[in-house]
Amino acid sequence: MTKLVKLCYSDLMRTAKISELKAKLSAHIRYVKNGEEVLIFDRNTPVARLVSPGPVEEYDERERRLIAKGILIPARDPDNRGGFKPVPAGNHPISQDVMDQIWEEERADRC
Repeated sequence: MTKLVKLCYSDLMRTAKISELKAKLSAHIRYVKNGEEVLIFDRNTPVARLVSPGPVEEYDERERRLIAKGILIPARDPDNRGGFKPVPAGNHPISQDVMDQIWEEERADRC
């Protein structure tokens, strides 16, 4: 049975066990073509993620071959238009204001 799990604050991801993925591969490929991701589980342990390669037209022939082989993984949001900020795992003893300041300082160092 396919489920949707919440990964971050607002991101939902479809999940499937390996046996279900084998039985309904075409359906899961359609989900991916429509922009969704599928998290694959083996005995309740996540082992893989099925994602779209993104717009392949932007890449040259060499990059397309590397993407097809799974060696190169294209960025899903290279400009970070979604405003993603990584969240530390576990308990959050550091306030969000402090984390925002740390991220801003880290980004300032890159320029």
